[in-house]
Amino acid sequence: MTRNKMRESLMKLLYQADVRNEYLYDFFVNAYELMEDRTAVNNQYFETVVRSFLDYKTIIDQDISENLKKWDIDRLGKVELSILRLAVTEMRYVDDIPHKVSINEAIELAKQYADDQAPKYINGVLASVLKKIESL
Repeated sequence: MTRNKMRESLMKLLYQADVRNEYLYDFFVNAYELMEDRTAVNNQYFETVVRSFLDYKTIIDQDISENLKKWDIDRLGKVELSILRLAVTEMRYVDDIPHKVSINEAIELAKQYADDQAPKYINGVLASVLKKIESL
């Protein structure tokens, strides 16, 4: 499975967790075990993203909330929120992915799964988050 497909699968799992309001490690692992074409690289990426998201969800959501323009995190669509959460998790906690790649991949996911306005909005939010991360 390519990194793009793994990223897409993780976005879908984040969406499902949000719909269920169930942010449990076992939920993610059980879903991952059903996926085909798992590799050592994917295993490491999956583990890093899931553990980081679960451990730092409050910080990730705060990064998103602080950079929303005229919007509240509770009003975001679940798809858009899942895409943002995945991208911010990567930007903050996955060292081998350049920040710009995380942003570009989030935009591509938004083009595929969200409405027409979402890619532009997600790009703006993530650009603001990137400025904050780079200033730390």
